[in-house]
Amino acid sequence: MADIHGNTDLYLIPGDPVTNVRLPRMFNAVFDRCGIAARMLPVQVRARDFAVWLKASFLARNVKGMVIAPPHKPLAVDLLDGCGLFARIAGSVNVVRRTHTGDLEGDLFDGEGIVGALDRFGIPFRGRRVLILGAGVSAAAIGVSLAEGGGDDGAGHIAFYDPAPGKSAGVAARIDDAFDARVVAVPNADPAGYDLVINGTSVGLSEGDPLPCDVARMEPHAALFDILLRNQPTPLVRAARARGLHAQPGFEMLVQQMAHYFDYFALPQAGALVRQDADFLRELIYPPALAGEIRNPWRYPDAGPR
Repeated sequence: MADIHGNTDLYLIPGDPVTNVRLPRMFNAVFDRCGIAARMLPVQVRARDFAVWLKASFLARNVKGMVIAPPHKPLAVDLLDGCGLFARIAGSVNVVRRTHTGDLEGDLFDGEGIVGALDRFGIPFRGRRVLILGAGVSAAAIGVSLAEGGGDDGAGHIAFYDPAPGKSAGVAARIDDAFDARVVAVPNADPAGYDLVINGTSVGLSEGDPLPCDVARMEPHAALFDILLRNQPTPLVRAARARGLHAQPGFEMLVQQMAHYFDYFALPQAGALVRQDADFLRELIYPPALAGEIRNPWRYPDAGPR
């Protein structure tokens, strides 16, 4: 581990809680490999203090950027001088930097994470029918990224389901207005008729949780992606795999965002390293039950690892 000294740049990850965040280990591993004098540190910040804390933290000249953890992603949007298109549509940011003029700007890379993950696993979504379970911050970001490009580069049809009345309708309407893909809200979580099902909810963090959808109703060719990081493989992933379906946990979504973070923070050598080989990052976050899939990931439509 590199020494921390007066020339060390700091990258912070505020959240509440931050006890389970994985990004500091990942960022610091890349900093060490690249010889970059920087550290990422988790910071426990209450929602009521976040606005003051965000502005004050960037007064420190060696604080170069932040990756925002829940529940602060939506809160950060109105505190910034500007943010990217995806962040505005989804209503949240997960990364913030200070520009050379002193302004604070943010962006959202959850969507790049899901697209990179689906492409790595060979899971088709372009021009396909996608069901997104949940309509929270992460689900909205995923919908935005899958809708980009309409039915050519993006999904052809995206449906949101959330049990909270009106929540999925609001998210679907914002994304449908901004992109060519057809984006709708649906009244239930029935996965029949969809090529890809994405769990963007917290259901599955506990073993006793019910499945967020009926896996038996999924199409024989369909794939499933569960964005959760804890308790993987979740009951949903295990149930889909037991049916012979292609199902993946959410770790790769996090890994695939890393290069985008480093590009955003103007650390091109770090981004290039991660793009070349990110297996050392996967080894940091994959649980023992999935360690065998780090170098031999399941790929659609295979029944098992290559």
